[in-house]
Amino acid sequence: MTGILVKQDIEAAMDNSMLLVYAIKENLRACSYDLRIGTIFKDGQVINGNHRDANLQIIIKPGEIISMLTLEEVILPDNVMASVFAINAQSSRGLLVLNPGHIDPGFRGPISVKVLNLRKVDLALSRQAPIFTIIFEELPKSSVSPYSTHVTRDQREREHNENDVELAPRNIAELISLGNSIYPTRQEVREIVLQHWTTWLTLILTFIAALTGIISLFLAIGLSSPRGDIPKPSATPTPIITPKPPNTQKSPNIFLPQPSATPTP
Repeated sequence: MTGILVKQDIEAAMDNSMLLVYAIKENLRACSYDLRIGTIFKDGQVINGNHRDANLQIIIKPGEIISMLTLEEVILPDNVMASVFAINAQSSRGLLVLNPGHIDPGFRGPISVKVLNLRKVDLALSRQAPIFTIIFEELPKSSVSPYSTHVTRDQREREHNENDVELAPRNIAELISLGNSIYPTRQEVREIVLQHWTTWLTLILTFIAALTGIISLFLAIGLSSPRGDIPKPSATPTPIITPKPPNTQKSPNIFLPQPSATPTP
């Protein structure tokens, strides 16, 4: 049988140190488990179980973004995948989880979480508070290319904190203003709008110029064409010339002697 694992399947796996480690059975649900906050990265500090402020609440400012790792670590065999979702209770408080998704077979280690405070007031978070719901699904066959990059928790915390300090935005304003962000800045929005209307204006002016040129060409052709093909009627009627009949009388031959008018005696 394959499909989503139910509570008793997850519990049996936990008893054998599979699927989840550092887990508690109180967080088991009908077919899921609620992962807890284990490590918080804030202001360049790694706040975990060994930190002096491990039991203090962490204050998240309005619009602030922080990164975390789950307390539980996931151990997936090659034929099981998992999916993580935001906890409804945290979402109702205005805490937005930015990176829910699936986990490939073969993955081992804590799950990284990035959250944003959408409230207008501060929001308090504590270690070991539930943050993610995880669902396990058994596949019909094992993956031929399972997840294979594995590091210790300490190493992952160091690398994650370095990346968080150097690259990660600390609030929504930085997220929007980053040059490589998917969200345009205010200046970029202005440029996009200006470019949009400039492009349309250029197209319209080009079309008008082309249309004017075509009309001018047709007018030039019409003015230069000959106009004598169809004669105009004359105001004065043309007189009708009747040909004279041919003269049938023979002309006298001037070279022959002509008879005298007076008879010879």
